[in-house]
Amino acid sequence: MRIGHLCRIAGLCGLFAALPGAANATLISDTTKNVSYWGSSPYNWYAGGTSSVGDVVEGGPDFDTNRVNVSTTTPYTLKLGFYTQFSGSDLGAHYADIFLATDPAHPDIFNYGLALGFQSPYGGVTKGLYALSGNYQTSIDRWKNTGYIYGGQYISPNDNLGHDAPTVITSGSALSGWTIGVTQSASGDPTYPYLLSVSLTAMNKNVLDSVFSHPSFAFLWGTGDCNNDSVYVSNITPPPDEVPEPPSGIILAGGLLGFAFVTLRKRATPMRVRAARRA
Repeated sequence: MRIGHLCRIAGLCGLFAALPGAANATLISDTTKNVSYWGSSPYNWYAGGTSSVGDVVEGGPDFDTNRVNVSTTTPYTLKLGFYTQFSGSDLGAHYADIFLATDPAHPDIFNYGLALGFQSPYGGVTKGLYALSGNYQTSIDRWKNTGYIYGGQYISPNDNLGHDAPTVITSGSALSGWTIGVTQSASGDPTYPYLLSVSLTAMNKNVLDSVFSHPSFAFLWGTGDCNNDSVYVSNITPPPDEVPEPPSGIILAGGLLGFAFVTLRKRATPMRVRAARRA
């Protein structure tokens, strides 16, 4: 095979690599503030005791989530990657479940909950996607009168007011047709060393549309069931509801690659015939 032929094929492979992928990823910084509670009343415990409202209750690093990578991929998949200092277990607190607001007209009413499975030994449900109708605990339900400082509310960007933060799904049956993936790994960031990766995939278009029927949605993650830090993200585009057709560039590249392969075979054949005759 001549070097020129290899170069042409390599160029086609480069064209494949340069084509855009099917993922839409956004890295979002955490700017959501919390209101600190102890028992049932707010106390000035944030960042040394100067304010009861701040990014992380207690001001310490134990529960701080810094950012989240949100991506939607085909087919029918939502991926969330949280960069956090929380290992998932501290003073009896554990990773919270994720709550989805799928109706933009009511962004602080959470219609669905994504149970990550970390709460199942502590009164929560097993991993899955659940419809919500009061079958969850807020951080106030979970931690009031315990003597610990915790974040009772999150400050919503929709109205700049405090709202009780849901953190644990306590009952219900997981919706069929959904696959949940949850892993924790090293993030590579020494300040926020834990990467909690969550994926939600619908079995088909009908299953996807049964939940994501609006053009955008919001989600809340309280980091731990104490909600000492919250990540509230709005205006997220739902996952694509179909597998796109190959772009024209892929079709063209495939045709050219096939043509190059046929050409090489034709040019190689006489060489094999001549070699056989000499033998």
